[in-house]
Amino acid sequence: MSEESPQVLIIVDAQEGFVTPHSQHVITPLENLQYEFDHVVFTKFYNPEPSPFRKILGYDQMAPKSPETELALQPREEAVIISRPLYSCVTEPLLVRLKTWGVREVFIAGIATEACVLKSVLDLFELNIRPWVLEDLCASDKGAEFHDPAIKVMGKLIGPQHIIQSAGPEVTIGRP
Repeated sequence: MSEESPQVLIIVDAQEGFVTPHSQHVITPLENLQYEFDHVVFTKFYNPEPSPFRKILGYDQMAPKSPETELALQPREEAVIISRPLYSCVTEPLLVRLKTWGVREVFIAGIATEACVLKSVLDLFELNIRPWVLEDLCASDKGAEFHDPAIKVMGKLIGPQHIIQSAGPEVTIGRP
């Protein structure tokens, strides 16, 4: 990232309904990490009636305004929160924010690696917005058997150099 470009962290679906023993380890680190960035965006999935999740998958969790859809961490005061009924968090409100901030690269982490994180990362990539996936701060609510292959697929599709650790030597205050 260039020094002039603001640092943006997108935290995908760190919501009560997705926190399980497999994913709870990312919540506190994400809550702490948000303060290291110029901007932070939290995304929240909700599952309205009707939806393909309900109709095709038979998935009836995460109903709008249910306790499951609440964030499992405390966003900082000026955080942007965007709700959406889709896998991808790459919606018009997010794109408008990124354009307003002059951002062409983002850091992304959250739950579920194999679903909403993966789809969002690919959508950002296809819009020529460079995603930096914070592997250690992504999780699947279903476990490593879903998380690990998703990380591998993202590395193949966006380049393995874009899969990084949040506290590794390649990141300095959120910058690779």
